[in-house]
Amino acid sequence: MMKNIFFLIMLTCFNFSGYCQWESYWVRYDVNGKLVYKSDASGNTIPDFSMVGYEGGKTAFAQASVKFILSPSGADDTKAIQQAINEVGKLPIVNQMRGAILLKKGAYTVSATLQIKQSGILIKGEGDDEKGTVINYTSMKQSDLFGIAGRDSILKQEAGKTAITDDVVPVGSKTFHVASTTGYKPGDKVIVYRPATAKWIHDIKMDSINKLPPNGRQWPLNEFNLSYERLITAVNTQTKLIALHAPLVMNLDKRYGGGQLYHYTFAARINHVAIQNLRMVSVYAGEDDEQHGWNAISIKAAEDCWVDKVTSVSFGYSCVNIAHTAKNVTVQNSRCLDPVSQIQGGRRYSFNCDGQLNLFKNCVTRNGRHDFVTGGAVCGPNVFYNCSATKTHADIGPHHRWGTGTLYDNVTTDGEINVQDRGASGTGHGWAGAFQVFWNCTAKTMICQQPPMAINWNIAPKARYGKAWHPRPNSIWEGIGQSLIKPVSLYQAQLNN
Repeated sequence: MMKNIFFLIMLTCFNFSGYCQWESYWVRYDVNGKLVYKSDASGNTIPDFSMVGYEGGKTAFAQASVKFILSPSGADDTKAIQQAINEVGKLPIVNQMRGAILLKKGAYTVSATLQIKQSGILIKGEGDDEKGTVINYTSMKQSDLFGIAGRDSILKQEAGKTAITDDVVPVGSKTFHVASTTGYKPGDKVIVYRPATAKWIHDIKMDSINKLPPNGRQWPLNEFNLSYERLITAVNTQTKLIALHAPLVMNLDKRYGGGQLYHYTFAARINHVAIQNLRMVSVYAGEDDEQHGWNAISIKAAEDCWVDKVTSVSFGYSCVNIAHTAKNVTVQNSRCLDPVSQIQGGRRYSFNCDGQLNLFKNCVTRNGRHDFVTGGAVCGPNVFYNCSATKTHADIGPHHRWGTGTLYDNVTTDGEINVQDRGASGTGHGWAGAFQVFWNCTAKTMICQQPPMAINWNIAPKARYGKAWHPRPNSIWEGIGQSLIKPVSLYQAQLNN
């Protein structure tokens, strides 16, 4: 008996000192090598993030034949590059692509935004270092170098909407019951709509934020009606059960308005646009200059796009900025270096994600502020995987107003990683995020607070506790300082499971 007790004590010691592989209580492998998930008292589980990114993260990027080859002119190259984009945009789509524009090595000058408004266009260079393809952006106003943008917006087909009938649908679930399955079938594009209610905002105390600045405001209802884009994978007409390709990352509770299901269309959203293998440099007048290139790449009203092996230098806001209307975008192997701007609010969001079902992996930043970040009312899931930040000037994590369902997986920073109640910060940021997952991350300090009626998970953190802005309960902290967690990467394990 004493021998067994001694063995357990030694195992615990080795575990906490980082010498033993260990598994999380919340996600672990069963005897068949499949991931299994534990729920909290409300039924919420860590969501499955495996379907994020280009075409759900499981297919290689589409190939495109080169239609135009350009070299630097020694003068302003804006017109030539834009004309090539426009001409490729007129070509027919073959295997999802119209064609590629190859920018040969050398230094190009671009003075205005390069607009990509058609699907199936690839812009590629011959390297993202100083000896590769370098685009010097000379605009003297806050603007984007590349603007990838479709038109219009989501159109809900309310005639066929149906109510979700479960009393509660917890986070992590891919199924729920509806009042009627009429008109719904596998493959349908749908919105899971979660309305905001005054009672919900009151109960999470976001109608009573203290010490707001003069331009501050309590949370208005119309900004928190959340629309999650999903695909139906199965319909049971007998039980009226709907199954989805991606999990819910916000719980649906009848006490707070429940949820509804809609069909939707987004006819003018473009797809299969890509930028890869080039370097983008914003020209600026001085260290605090803010009238120059702001986003190297902006993506709006687009899906199934990718950015690969690009570097941005000196842009004021971001390397890649994904808007609310963009989804299933992969950004990988990319760097955001040394932004030029004032070091304060609304600047240096190195890789910003306001859309859903997006993936950032193997990305690097230097001298940013909110380096891997989501904005207000972001509808996940989204993933930042194997990313690192140095010389950072603010924190990584959801920035404000109830971003939902982001996984920060093996993110490393010399600064902070936080999810907390930011209170009156900005114009009244309040609870920055809910149902966030920090997995095997390393930081100087971390904060992981628990919002009312929600949960956040911080698994295997290598960091000290940070000093929170407001005293709120801690959420899940597990395996502080421990190495060798199994799986090392939650995203990769889910992708391969």
